[in-house]
Amino acid sequence: MEYQKHRKASCAVCEKTFPCKDLLSGDVVRESIANQICMDVPNWSSDSFICLSDIGRYRSQYVHSLLETENGELTSLEKEVLDSLSEHELLSKNIEMEFEQVWTFGERLADRIASFGGLEIFNYFLCVSVGLDCSEHAGVSS
Repeated sequence: MEYQKHRKASCAVCEKTFPCKDLLSGDVVRESIANQICMDVPNWSSDSFICLSDIGRYRSQYVHSLLETENGELTSLEKEVLDSLSEHELLSKNIEMEFEQVWTFGERLADRIASFGGLEIFNYFLCVSVGLDCSEHAGVSS
């Protein structure tokens, strides 16, 4: 087990040596991307390995070619997504910060009930509260 953890192999593209945990096996690379790699590396096969930065570059090229084929040219958003892919950056952000607000008592209560009891308990309380509200508006006393 220790031997496997510290084993190294070479990237077939850049020919640098990396720990195996930092490489992808050729048999898990999508066929369309493997075809692109074969154009640059003639001896590429499913037994080869590729480093994360090289696979990121090939994925970015692949997505770029798909978008360009579909749209004819890339928008600034598409270019930004491709840059993020090649730099291994996150494409999403924490939207909680943008929507941080003062919650009402009802919203806080609903959130606590849902987190405590799950969806079933929340739905039960929701049905009861809607039922009580409807009965108040209908003039029925409970």
